[in-house]
Amino acid sequence: MGQFWLNAVSIEGIPLPGTLYTSPLARCLETTRFVFMKIFEEQRVQFQPVIKELLRERLTDHTCDRRSTRSWIEKNYPDYTIEPSFLEEDSLWTGRHWETTNEHMSRKQTVLEDIFSTDDSHFISLTVHSYAISAILRAIGLTEFRVREGSSIALLVKAEKVGSDD
Repeated sequence: MGQFWLNAVSIEGIPLPGTLYTSPLARCLETTRFVFMKIFEEQRVQFQPVIKELLRERLTDHTCDRRSTRSWIEKNYPDYTIEPSFLEEDSLWTGRHWETTNEHMSRKQTVLEDIFSTDDSHFISLTVHSYAISAILRAIGLTEFRVREGSSIALLVKAEKVGSDD
């Protein structure tokens, strides 16, 4: 994926994402670093991904769905920005509850609304897990499908403000 982005930007002229968002789970934090750090450095653009709690994978009883503490993330990923509401301990994972498909999709809808209402970038990146991609697809009204691990998909999403006084 890192080489894909190097080629996409350097050869194909695709712009770098204005904002990199990532799940707080360590495997996504590391993927974000592997995929984007080199190309951001080469383009002399500050590498500062934003960690969003609600971007994380579907919650299950599996320990791989539990995130690390905020202090561990800050220590190991000092270039990343952690959203202000992010707690020290993982308040979402209990190990006793499987999030339903609709609960997961609703969580993704919430985080997308937050991103689209606060980020002025025209081009963003979300580093998330395969079930999270499926939930995002459902949240934006597209047909859900499973994406293989280590894959990337591009989506063109037009976000419109609803109920605004504009």
